[in-house]
Amino acid sequence: MSSKLATARTASDLMSRGIVSVEANDSIQDAMQIMTEHHVSGVPVVDEQNRCVGVISTSDVVSFIEADQEAMEGEIARTENWFNPETQKWEESIFSHEMLGEYDLVPVSDAMTRDPLTVGPAMPVIGVAQTMVEHGIHRVFVVNDDQRLQGVISAFDFVQLVAEG
Repeated sequence: MSSKLATARTASDLMSRGIVSVEANDSIQDAMQIMTEHHVSGVPVVDEQNRCVGVISTSDVVSFIEADQEAMEGEIARTENWFNPETQKWEESIFSHEMLGEYDLVPVSDAMTRDPLTVGPAMPVIGVAQTMVEHGIHRVFVVNDDQRLQGVISAFDFVQLVAEG
């Protein structure tokens, strides 16, 4: 990405505004259904004032389910393959539709990552990219001074920015 392109734009210019979110008391099953319907691998978790309090991703859910299964005396669960769009690889896990049915009453708050990394809308795009690389994350949420969710920037947004030239 040219430095001219990166310094001329801000997080507000690059972010997607029409984002879907969940609340901490929504079920894991509901969160996965929303991610599936919208073809995303993670969504912000917001409170009643639309403040970003966490993030729930497919990898958070898979880690939660795997830890839960291990806690159940090492029961062997059927594994399934799924395509991880963030790594662009097929991965194997115990994640399945039937498995998620067991988590229809488990709240998102049990599996989410709390206090996600956020940036302000005026942050230069190059700063957003450096932050994402430094922290090894695939998405960052854009919030205003009151921590209210404004948008999301994903790694794909940078691919799109470069492709547009």
